[in-house]
Amino acid sequence: MNHHLQRWITAIVSAPLLILLTWYSSEEFFSLLIFAVIQIAAWEYNHLVFAEKGFAREKKEVMFFAGIIVISAYLSGSVMLAQVLVFCLLLSFCSYLFKIQDQTIDTSNVGKVILGFMYMPLLMSSFILLRHLPSGTRWVLFVFVLAFSGDIFGYYTGKTIGKRKLLVAVSPGKTVEGTIGLICGSLLGGFIFQKLIFTELPIQHALIMGFFGGIFGQLGDLFESALKRSAGVKDAGFIFPGHGGILDRLDSLSFIAPFVFYYQQFIIQ
Repeated sequence: MNHHLQRWITAIVSAPLLILLTWYSSEEFFSLLIFAVIQIAAWEYNHLVFAEKGFAREKKEVMFFAGIIVISAYLSGSVMLAQVLVFCLLLSFCSYLFKIQDQTIDTSNVGKVILGFMYMPLLMSSFILLRHLPSGTRWVLFVFVLAFSGDIFGYYTGKTIGKRKLLVAVSPGKTVEGTIGLICGSLLGGFIFQKLIFTELPIQHALIMGFFGGIFGQLGDLFESALKRSAGVKDAGFIFPGHGGILDRLDSLSFIAPFVFYYQQFIIQ
């Protein structure tokens, strides 16, 4: 099947389902869904950075710490998340020391473990924190709108008029024009969502978050592309036909969600 057609079929099927799950699910069910998604993302991450045979202990640590972080976000919100993160760091350091068997000391593996639970698990936990807020479902959907509208506008702008390469070493297909289209798409998506759904959000804040959300979304996309380039693969997984894996779908969301949450906490609240 045509790759472009696969992308649209997947989007048409998954987008309404995602909206319905977000809007009608309880906080408990939504948090459980985020937990499952992050576990799959951690599994994909393990297969990217620990591609060789072995490293079973490191892979288990990434999955275990990912679970702890998500659970702490649900149980205690942002209050104890920093403390739990420090606890996970200490455990990963101690675990690394106990695994040293000979004179060859390589700290890169403990670095990969730390990146594994600080990347998707920590950043994506922001969705649980957003869901805890008043009008939590609207905040979550706002993030989705910024990411998906930016992705659509950026993709077609880049395909249509994209000429100047953005960061060839990381993502050869990304262009400056596509990035501008992405930011404009996030701005437009945030504006429309505020006018139709999220009217209690002041318009100036919707536009500011739309602008910077587009930038953060592009950075998230580029970071995940850097991980894949380092691993020498095109897609992080195969769950979504035409879109790749969970990591490929969460790349921009993982950067936008924490930005929106902390903007709400420090600027709006």
